[in-house]
Amino acid sequence: MERWLRLGVLAAGIALVTGLAYGKTQPPAGVIAVSAGDAVVLADPQGGWTTSVPAGEVGWLFPAPAGVLFAPDLVHGRTTVIDLATRSASDHFDGVTMPHFGDQPDRYLVVAGDILVVSYPERALMKRIRAGITSPWQVLPVSASVLLVLERDPRGEDAPRLVAVDMISERVIYRRALPRGVVRVAVSPALGVLAVADTDTAAIRLLDPATIALVESLPVDGSPRDVAFLADGRTLVAACAGASGGGVVSRWSLKRGKHGLKIKGERSTALDGVPLRVAVSPYGTPQVAVGLEDARVAVLDVKEGRRQAVIDLPAAPRDVVWCDPAAPGPTLPKWSDEEEPTLEIGPG
Repeated sequence: MERWLRLGVLAAGIALVTGLAYGKTQPPAGVIAVSAGDAVVLADPQGGWTTSVPAGEVGWLFPAPAGVLFAPDLVHGRTTVIDLATRSASDHFDGVTMPHFGDQPDRYLVVAGDILVVSYPERALMKRIRAGITSPWQVLPVSASVLLVLERDPRGEDAPRLVAVDMISERVIYRRALPRGVVRVAVSPALGVLAVADTDTAAIRLLDPATIALVESLPVDGSPRDVAFLADGRTLVAACAGASGGGVVSRWSLKRGKHGLKIKGERSTALDGVPLRVAVSPYGTPQVAVGLEDARVAVLDVKEGRRQAVIDLPAAPRDVVWCDPAAPGPTLPKWSDEEEPTLEIGPG
Protein backbone atom coordinates (compact mmCIF):
# COMPACT_ATOMS: atom_id res chain seq x y z
CA MET A 1 0.00 0.00 0.00
CA GLU A 2 2.87 2.41 0.74
CA ARG A 3 4.36 1.66 -2.68
CA TRP A 4 0.95 2.36 -4.23
CA LEU A 5 0.79 5.76 -2.52
CA ARG A 6 4.27 6.66 -3.74
CA LEU A 7 3.43 5.73 -7.33
CA GLY A 8 0.08 7.48 -7.13
CA VAL A 9 1.65 10.73 -5.95
CA LEU A 10 4.31 10.60 -8.67
CA ALA A 11 1.84 9.77 -11.42
CA ALA A 12 -0.50 12.58 -10.41
CA GLY A 13 2.20 15.11 -11.32
CA ILE A 14 2.40 14.22 -15.01
CA ALA A 15 -0.48 16.44 -16.09
CA LEU A 16 0.44 19.10 -13.52
CA VAL A 17 3.87 19.95 -14.88
CA THR A 18 3.03 19.78 -18.60
CA GLY A 19 3.31 23.26 -20.11
CA LEU A 20 3.88 25.10 -16.83
CA ALA A 21 7.43 26.29 -17.41
CA TYR A 22 7.87 30.01 -16.88
CA GLY A 23 10.33 32.30 -18.58
CA LYS A 24 10.11 36.04 -18.31
CA THR A 25 7.91 36.95 -15.37
CA GLN A 26 4.48 38.26 -16.34
CA PRO A 27 2.48 40.81 -14.33
CA PRO A 28 0.47 39.00 -11.65
CA ALA A 29 -3.08 38.12 -12.72
CA GLY A 30 -6.19 36.74 -11.06
CA VAL A 31 -7.74 37.76 -7.75
CA ILE A 32 -6.23 37.54 -4.27
CA ALA A 33 -8.81 36.86 -1.56
CA VAL A 34 -8.13 37.40 2.15
CA SER A 35 -10.28 36.73 5.20
CA ALA A 36 -9.63 39.58 7.65
CA GLY A 37 -11.77 41.15 10.34
CA ASP A 38 -15.45 40.65 9.48
CA ALA A 39 -14.98 40.70 5.71
CA VAL A 40 -13.32 39.03 2.76
CA VAL A 41 -11.02 41.42 0.92
CA LEU A 42 -10.68 40.88 -2.84
CA ALA A 43 -7.63 42.49 -4.41
CA ASP A 44 -5.84 42.98 -7.68
CA PRO A 45 -2.45 41.21 -7.41
CA GLN A 46 -0.89 44.28 -9.03
CA GLY A 47 -2.29 46.51 -6.29
CA GLY A 48 -4.68 48.38 -8.57
CA TRP A 49 -7.89 47.85 -6.59
CA THR A 50 -9.40 46.26 -3.48
CA THR A 51 -13.01 45.39 -2.62
CA SER A 52 -14.37 44.39 0.77
CA VAL A 53 -17.25 41.89 0.93
CA PRO A 54 -18.98 41.60 4.35
CA ALA A 55 -18.92 37.93 5.37
CA GLY A 56 -18.52 37.72 9.14
CA GLU A 57 -15.61 36.13 10.99
CA VAL A 58 -14.41 33.86 8.20
CA GLY A 59 -11.48 31.55 8.86
CA TRP A 60 -10.51 29.43 5.86
CA LEU A 61 -11.49 30.36 2.31
CA PHE A 62 -12.56 27.76 -0.28
CA PRO A 63 -12.12 28.58 -3.98
CA ALA A 64 -14.47 26.77 -6.37
CA PRO A 65 -14.51 26.48 -10.19
CA ALA A 66 -16.02 29.14 -12.45
CA GLY A 67 -15.00 32.12 -10.32
CA VAL A 68 -16.80 31.20 -7.09
CA LEU A 69 -15.42 31.54 -3.56
CA PHE A 70 -17.02 30.05 -0.43
CA ALA A 71 -16.48 32.03 2.79
CA PRO A 72 -17.87 30.15 5.83
CA ASP A 73 -18.32 32.03 9.11
CA LEU A 74 -17.77 29.33 11.72
CA VAL A 75 -18.74 31.63 14.60
CA HIS A 76 -22.23 32.46 13.34
CA GLY A 77 -22.80 29.34 11.24
CA ARG A 78 -23.34 31.09 7.92
CA THR A 79 -21.67 30.89 4.52
CA THR A 80 -21.20 33.71 2.03
CA VAL A 81 -20.80 32.77 -1.63
CA ILE A 82 -18.70 35.33 -3.52
CA ASP A 83 -18.73 35.90 -7.28
CA LEU A 84 -15.16 36.88 -8.21
CA ALA A 85 -16.23 38.32 -11.56
CA THR A 86 -18.60 40.88 -10.01
CA ARG A 87 -16.55 41.14 -6.79
CA SER A 88 -19.67 40.78 -4.68
CA ALA A 89 -21.69 38.28 -2.66
CA SER A 90 -23.95 36.20 -4.90
CA ASP A 91 -25.60 34.20 -2.11
CA HIS A 92 -25.86 33.75 1.65
CA PHE A 93 -27.18 30.68 3.41
CA ASP A 94 -27.36 29.32 6.92
CA GLY A 95 -24.92 26.56 7.77
CA VAL A 96 -21.24 26.08 7.02
CA THR A 97 -20.00 24.79 3.67
CA MET A 98 -16.30 23.94 3.32
CA PRO A 99 -15.77 22.40 -0.14
CA HIS A 100 -12.30 21.16 -1.11
CA PHE A 101 -11.93 20.99 -4.89
CA GLY A 102 -9.27 18.95 -6.64
CA ASP A 103 -8.77 18.54 -10.37
CA GLN A 104 -12.41 17.47 -10.99
CA PRO A 105 -14.69 20.53 -11.18
CA ASP A 106 -17.88 18.47 -10.99
CA ARG A 107 -17.28 17.29 -7.41
CA TYR A 108 -15.72 18.33 -4.13
CA LEU A 109 -14.75 16.84 -0.79
CA VAL A 110 -16.06 17.59 2.68
CA VAL A 111 -13.87 16.33 5.53
CA ALA A 112 -15.47 16.17 8.96
CA GLY A 113 -15.27 12.80 10.64
CA ASP A 114 -15.98 10.95 7.42
CA ILE A 115 -14.94 12.01 3.93
CA LEU A 116 -17.88 12.98 1.74
CA VAL A 117 -17.65 13.19 -2.04
CA VAL A 118 -20.33 15.63 -3.20
CA SER A 119 -21.41 16.50 -6.75
CA TYR A 120 -21.18 20.10 -7.89
CA PRO A 121 -23.18 22.22 -8.37
CA GLU A 122 -26.04 19.84 -7.43
CA ARG A 123 -24.49 19.08 -3.99
CA ALA A 124 -25.69 15.48 -4.04
CA LEU A 125 -23.83 12.93 -1.91
CA MET A 126 -21.87 10.58 -4.18
CA LYS A 127 -19.73 8.66 -1.70
CA ARG A 128 -18.98 8.43 2.01
CA ILE A 129 -15.62 7.10 3.26
CA ARG A 130 -15.28 6.23 6.92
CA ALA A 131 -12.12 7.98 8.07
CA GLY A 132 -12.47 9.19 11.66
CA ILE A 133 -10.82 12.55 10.95
CA THR A 134 -11.75 14.79 13.87
CA SER A 135 -9.55 17.88 13.44
CA PRO A 136 -8.95 18.53 9.72
CA TRP A 137 -6.54 21.46 9.50
CA GLN A 138 -5.40 21.11 5.90
CA VAL A 139 -6.88 18.99 3.11
CA LEU A 140 -4.77 18.12 0.07
CA PRO A 141 -6.60 16.40 -2.82
CA VAL A 142 -3.44 15.08 -4.50
CA SER A 143 -5.32 13.31 -7.29
CA ALA A 144 -8.59 11.50 -7.93
CA SER A 145 -7.14 8.52 -6.06
CA VAL A 146 -5.02 10.06 -3.26
CA LEU A 147 -6.08 12.38 -0.45
CA LEU A 148 -3.82 13.69 2.32
CA VAL A 149 -5.22 15.37 5.43
CA LEU A 150 -3.23 17.18 8.12
CA GLU A 151 -5.01 16.81 11.44
CA ARG A 152 -4.09 19.45 14.00
CA ASP A 153 -5.71 20.20 17.33
CA PRO A 154 -6.18 24.01 17.57
CA ARG A 155 -5.69 23.73 21.37
CA GLY A 156 -2.35 21.96 20.90
CA GLU A 157 -3.25 19.09 23.23
CA ASP A 158 -2.66 16.34 20.66
CA ALA A 159 0.24 15.97 18.24
CA PRO A 160 -0.56 16.61 14.57
CA ARG A 161 -1.19 13.60 12.35
CA LEU A 162 -1.00 13.02 8.62
CA VAL A 163 -3.80 10.84 7.26
CA ALA A 164 -3.51 9.25 3.80
CA VAL A 165 -6.65 7.95 2.11
CA ASP A 166 -7.10 5.72 -0.94
CA MET A 167 -10.13 7.27 -2.63
CA ILE A 168 -10.57 4.32 -5.00
CA SER A 169 -10.67 1.47 -2.49
CA GLU A 170 -12.18 3.88 0.08
CA ARG A 171 -9.68 2.99 2.80
CA VAL A 172 -7.38 4.88 5.14
CA ILE A 173 -3.81 3.95 4.16
CA TYR A 174 -2.15 5.30 7.31
CA ARG A 175 -2.23 7.75 10.20
CA ARG A 176 1.23 9.02 11.06
CA ALA A 177 2.12 11.26 13.98
CA LEU A 178 4.06 14.44 13.19
CA PRO A 179 6.05 16.77 15.49
CA ARG A 180 3.93 19.14 17.58
CA GLY A 181 5.25 22.23 15.79
CA VAL A 182 3.93 21.24 12.35
CA VAL A 183 1.49 23.88 11.10
CA ARG A 184 1.41 23.40 7.32
CA VAL A 185 2.39 20.82 4.72
CA ALA A 186 2.65 20.86 0.93
CA VAL A 187 2.90 17.99 -1.53
CA SER A 188 4.57 17.84 -4.94
CA PRO A 189 3.18 15.04 -7.12
CA ALA A 190 5.88 15.82 -9.70
CA LEU A 191 8.67 15.12 -7.21
CA GLY A 192 6.90 12.66 -4.92
CA VAL A 193 7.80 14.60 -1.76
CA LEU A 194 5.99 16.20 1.15
CA ALA A 195 7.28 19.52 2.53
CA VAL A 196 6.66 20.26 6.23
CA ALA A 197 6.67 23.62 8.02
CA ASP A 198 7.48 23.07 11.71
CA THR A 199 7.59 26.21 13.89
CA ASP A 200 9.95 24.48 16.33
CA THR A 201 12.62 23.67 13.72
CA ALA A 202 14.69 26.14 11.69
CA ALA A 203 14.38 24.00 8.58
CA ILE A 204 11.89 22.80 6.01
CA ARG A 205 11.83 19.02 6.05
CA LEU A 206 11.15 17.06 2.86
CA LEU A 207 9.55 13.67 3.53
CA ASP A 208 8.64 10.60 1.51
CA PRO A 209 4.80 10.80 1.53
CA ALA A 210 4.50 6.99 1.54
CA THR A 211 6.69 6.33 4.58
CA ILE A 212 7.16 9.81 6.17
CA ALA A 213 10.91 9.10 6.09
CA LEU A 214 13.19 12.14 5.88
CA VAL A 215 14.45 12.82 2.35
CA GLU A 216 16.14 16.20 2.84
CA SER A 217 16.31 19.08 5.31
CA LEU A 218 16.53 22.67 4.07
CA PRO A 219 17.84 25.18 6.67
CA VAL A 220 15.94 28.47 6.94
CA ASP A 221 16.50 31.74 8.73
CA GLY A 222 13.70 31.84 11.28
CA SER A 223 10.62 29.89 12.31
CA PRO A 224 8.62 28.35 9.41
CA ARG A 225 5.00 29.50 9.19
CA ASP A 226 3.85 28.21 5.81
CA VAL A 227 5.13 26.20 2.87
CA ALA A 228 3.91 25.67 -0.69
CA PHE A 229 4.94 24.43 -4.11
CA LEU A 230 4.48 26.65 -7.13
CA ALA A 231 2.20 25.37 -9.89
CA ASP A 232 5.19 23.89 -11.72
CA GLY A 233 5.49 21.36 -8.88
CA ARG A 234 9.27 21.78 -8.73
CA THR A 235 9.72 25.10 -6.95
CA LEU A 236 9.35 25.13 -3.17
CA VAL A 237 8.51 28.30 -1.25
CA ALA A 238 8.60 28.77 2.53
CA ALA A 239 7.64 31.79 4.65
CA CYS A 240 9.48 32.14 7.97
CA ALA A 241 9.18 34.57 10.87
CA GLY A 242 12.37 36.24 12.05
CA ALA A 243 13.59 36.11 15.64
CA SER A 244 13.40 39.90 16.04
CA GLY A 245 10.43 40.72 13.82
CA GLY A 246 10.04 40.69 10.09
CA GLY A 247 10.61 37.55 8.12
CA VAL A 248 11.81 36.00 4.90
CA VAL A 249 10.45 34.02 1.96
CA SER A 250 12.86 31.35 0.73
CA ARG A 251 12.70 29.59 -2.62
CA TRP A 252 14.37 26.41 -3.86
CA SER A 253 14.38 24.71 -7.26
CA LEU A 254 14.13 20.94 -6.85
CA LYS A 255 14.78 18.15 -9.32
CA ARG A 256 14.37 14.39 -9.08
CA GLY A 257 17.51 12.65 -10.39
CA LYS A 258 18.83 9.12 -10.57
CA HIS A 259 20.50 9.48 -7.20
CA GLY A 260 17.68 11.23 -5.36
CA LEU A 261 16.53 14.81 -4.94
CA LYS A 262 18.71 17.65 -6.21
CA ILE A 263 18.37 21.14 -4.70
CA LYS A 264 19.55 24.23 -6.50
CA GLY A 265 18.71 27.85 -7.10
CA GLU A 266 18.05 28.89 -3.49
CA ARG A 267 16.97 32.50 -3.11
CA SER A 268 15.56 34.54 -0.21
CA THR A 269 13.41 37.67 -0.17
CA ALA A 270 13.24 39.77 3.01
CA LEU A 271 9.87 40.77 4.49
CA ASP A 272 9.19 43.85 6.60
CA GLY A 273 6.47 42.01 8.50
CA VAL A 274 5.88 38.63 10.14
CA PRO A 275 4.37 36.16 7.65
CA LEU A 276 1.28 34.13 8.46
CA ARG A 277 0.10 32.56 5.19
CA VAL A 278 1.36 32.00 1.65
CA ALA A 279 -0.71 31.62 -1.52
CA VAL A 280 0.87 30.83 -4.90
CA SER A 281 -0.17 32.12 -8.30
CA PRO A 282 -2.44 29.59 -10.07
CA TYR A 283 -0.93 30.49 -13.46
CA GLY A 284 2.44 28.79 -13.14
CA THR A 285 4.35 32.05 -12.64
CA PRO A 286 6.91 32.49 -9.81
CA GLN A 287 4.72 34.78 -7.73
CA VAL A 288 3.29 34.41 -4.23
CA ALA A 289 1.02 36.41 -1.95
CA VAL A 290 2.19 36.54 1.66
CA GLY A 291 -0.24 37.53 4.40
CA LEU A 292 1.55 39.56 7.08
CA GLU A 293 0.75 39.89 10.77
CA ASP A 294 0.51 43.70 10.50
CA ALA A 295 -2.61 43.60 8.24
CA ARG A 296 -0.97 43.58 4.83
CA VAL A 297 -0.39 41.23 1.91
CA ALA A 298 2.90 41.39 0.03
CA VAL A 299 2.97 40.11 -3.56
CA LEU A 300 6.45 38.81 -4.36
CA ASP A 301 8.29 37.58 -7.41
CA VAL A 302 10.33 34.78 -5.84
CA LYS A 303 12.37 34.23 -8.99
CA GLU A 304 13.67 37.80 -9.08
CA GLY A 305 13.54 38.24 -5.31
CA ARG A 306 11.53 41.46 -5.32
CA ARG A 307 8.23 42.83 -4.10
CA GLN A 308 5.65 43.68 -6.76
CA ALA A 309 2.73 45.06 -4.73
CA VAL A 310 1.42 45.62 -1.20
CA ILE A 311 -2.26 45.27 -0.26
CA ASP A 312 -3.58 46.87 2.93
CA LEU A 313 -6.13 44.97 5.03
CA PRO A 314 -8.57 45.97 7.79
CA ALA A 315 -7.06 43.38 10.17
CA ALA A 316 -4.50 40.59 10.29
CA PRO A 317 -5.24 37.92 7.67
CA ARG A 318 -6.67 34.55 8.73
CA ASP A 319 -6.35 32.98 5.29
CA VAL A 320 -5.03 34.00 1.87
CA VAL A 321 -5.93 32.35 -1.44
CA TRP A 322 -5.00 33.27 -5.01
CA CYS A 323 -7.91 32.56 -7.34
CA ASP A 324 -8.28 32.14 -11.09
CA PRO A 325 -11.76 33.57 -11.89
CA ALA A 326 -11.61 31.98 -15.35
CA ALA A 327 -11.07 28.42 -14.08
CA PRO A 328 -13.62 26.27 -15.95
CA GLY A 329 -16.58 24.90 -14.07
CA PRO A 330 -18.31 21.55 -14.51
CA THR A 331 -19.83 20.66 -17.86
CA LEU A 332 -23.60 20.62 -17.45
CA PRO A 333 -26.11 18.95 -19.78
CA LYS A 334 -28.53 21.06 -21.76
CA TRP A 335 -31.85 19.28 -21.85
CA SER A 336 -34.29 19.78 -24.72
CA ASP A 337 -37.19 20.46 -22.35
CA GLU A 338 -35.36 23.54 -21.06
CA GLU A 339 -35.61 25.31 -24.43
CA GLU A 340 -38.24 27.94 -25.14
CA PRO A 341 -41.57 26.35 -26.14
CA THR A 342 -42.60 26.73 -29.78
CA LEU A 343 -45.92 26.24 -31.59
CA GLU A 344 -45.75 24.00 -34.61
CA ILE A 345 -48.81 23.77 -36.90
CA GLY A 346 -48.78 22.31 -40.36
CA PRO A 347 -47.23 19.42 -42.28
CA GLY A 348 -43.75 18.25 -41.30
